[in-house]
Amino acid sequence: MEFYCNDFKVGKCQGQKVVDGETMPLVLQPSEPHKAGLDSLLEALERNKDWFEEMIIKNSAVLLRGFDVKKAEDFNDIVETCGWDDIRYVGPAPRTHIYKRVWTANEGPLSEFIYYHHEMVLIKEFPKKVVLFCQIPPPEGGQTPFVPSFKVTERMLEEFPQEVEEIDAKGLKYTFTALSNNDTSSMRGRGWEDAFGTSDRAEAERRAKALGMDMEWLPNGGVKTILGPRPLTTVFEGRKGRRMWFNTVVGMHGKELSSALMADGTEVPEKFVKRCDQIIEEESIQFKWEAGDVLFLDNYALLHGRRPSLPPRKVLVATCK
Repeated sequence: MEFYCNDFKVGKCQGQKVVDGETMPLVLQPSEPHKAGLDSLLEALERNKDWFEEMIIKNSAVLLRGFDVKKAEDFNDIVETCGWDDIRYVGPAPRTHIYKRVWTANEGPLSEFIYYHHEMVLIKEFPKKVVLFCQIPPPEGGQTPFVPSFKVTERMLEEFPQEVEEIDAKGLKYTFTALSNNDTSSMRGRGWEDAFGTSDRAEAERRAKALGMDMEWLPNGGVKTILGPRPLTTVFEGRKGRRMWFNTVVGMHGKELSSALMADGTEVPEKFVKRCDQIIEEESIQFKWEAGDVLFLDNYALLHGRRPSLPPRKVLVATCK
């Protein structure tokens, strides 16, 4: 399916890359200056639903730029027009519900770098798409970089073929420690009560089990969650048979509140983790937010993160099945 569509004009943005013939992100702008309004955008999306979704799958990232998107309600209308079901976020990031399907992105300190990840990668049901809306772009920094996941797998297989296959065969086991209540001073400060939507431990355990987690209660009222085994790479239907680097080894390995081991308890080699970190950064795609930008990410195909920034920065998010 070609880029061409009467309702959109293809543009460019700083940091855009072509990866194996795919433009990341594909930038779509109003076809005419008088069609930049929200109503025109919603009508265009409604007319071209199948084409638009195909563009997300083909290019892994699509950026709507130059449209009159100003507030959470506008963003919610865009998400709902696309017709994808909602999926509730489960994870350590502190977030606040804004409007209907719209939440704040990670509210951890802007001075911290949020490491590259597939959204909810460790949960049994994870989103197919992550949609981000920039309401207030930061004066400096604050990019949302993303990485073609299959490129990480390709390069790790070139340098660590035996290790990749061994870890994939054994699977990975992760642990993460969460407090009882939210701590917005940390980018991983979401408490278990908020994460599971209950203060009842038995109910939290039931909900955790449904998501594929085991729990160990801690004396301080916190909880240690245990997840695994999980694969190192995953092949998703409709993604050209590519092995996606669908894990969070680098992000959780050897951290204060988290760990990542092979499922049999064997340590993941330090040099493997460090080199993977370098490769992910080398393959990253950066672009500078502009007010009104709406970025659609194929969560099966891309890892994404957040660069440190100066305030203010307001980016909202919706996660979709």
